[in-house]
Amino acid sequence: MFNSLRSGAIAGLVFGGLAVLSTPAQAQNGPPPAIVRIGEIVELDMARTITTPASVIARNDARIAAEASGRIIMIAEPGEYVEAGGVIAQLDNRQARIQLDDARANLARSTANASYQQAEAERFARLAENGTVPATRLREVELARDLALQDQRQARANMQRAELELERTQILAPFAGRVAERLIEVGELSAPGREIARLVDTEHTEAIAMAPVAIAPYLQVGQTVSVSLSEGESIQAPIRAIIPVGDAVSRTFEVRIDLEGTGWLVGSAARAAFPAETPRSQMAAPYDAVILRANGSFVFTVDAENSAHQVPVETGVRSGGFIAIEGEIESGQRVVVSGAETLSEGRPVQEQQDDA
Repeated sequence: MFNSLRSGAIAGLVFGGLAVLSTPAQAQNGPPPAIVRIGEIVELDMARTITTPASVIARNDARIAAEASGRIIMIAEPGEYVEAGGVIAQLDNRQARIQLDDARANLARSTANASYQQAEAERFARLAENGTVPATRLREVELARDLALQDQRQARANMQRAELELERTQILAPFAGRVAERLIEVGELSAPGREIARLVDTEHTEAIAMAPVAIAPYLQVGQTVSVSLSEGESIQAPIRAIIPVGDAVSRTFEVRIDLEGTGWLVGSAARAAFPAETPRSQMAAPYDAVILRANGSFVFTVDAENSAHQVPVETGVRSGGFIAIEGEIESGQRVVVSGAETLSEGRPVQEQQDDA
């Protein structure tokens, strides 16, 4: 019996010791701080927006045509970049060079004759003053001089015309761009007005969108709007031009948005967001700070003791990565941007440190 009592006492001591050891320090101190990224609530001028389809186009996109006749002996390859004034295509210029040489010879001959006739007219003028030759003879020499000067002027015009014809055998780029398409091949015979190649300026691009006439009062040239590609890339870009002529059927007007330097592919589908009202001052938080649930939306604010507090909010318009919110919030208040999904009311947080 004594052995049984002693065994029970030992067992009780063992279980009691285990109970004490199984109480973790975390149960006394609470959960560890959550690692989060923290942003700030700001006050911005924001407005409700309307999103419309848009297309990326080149500001300079032309089908370059020939101005002279001749056989094509060289043409740039599709995709080749051509500087402004660079050669897109070359016509056979042998006939043009022959005509230029003939025009230069005619000009030299007429210039020599005009110089001779001018000297003769001056000599006969002196003789007429002395009474050596009759006045009628002087008028004949002066007429020959005038005709020679006219011949010289006509020969000079013919030479300039021949030079222009030779220049036209080279088809030059009116602006810098890439050859998007060849419309004639080497060996084919070209004629004035025949299209040679399509040249596209891929550096200076813009988005063209049709906006509802109703929002025209809220748009102006130079105003920044949001433009996004179908793949999700979004930027803020200025309005370059507004075409103040509405379509009577669709009740829309054309807006062009400057995309220079974006590198977006010409022909890409895009979307443009335009303000549909006068902007007004609103509280806004980074878009990732708002947690959307079936029972409503909320954010986690962070107090001075680095504790998180759940605050219900009502969301509004979005602009530039921010979303308008209404609730018990104020400008400058810290808010959790990343890591809020696992937070609870009052849990301590620690701001994530970016790697150096």
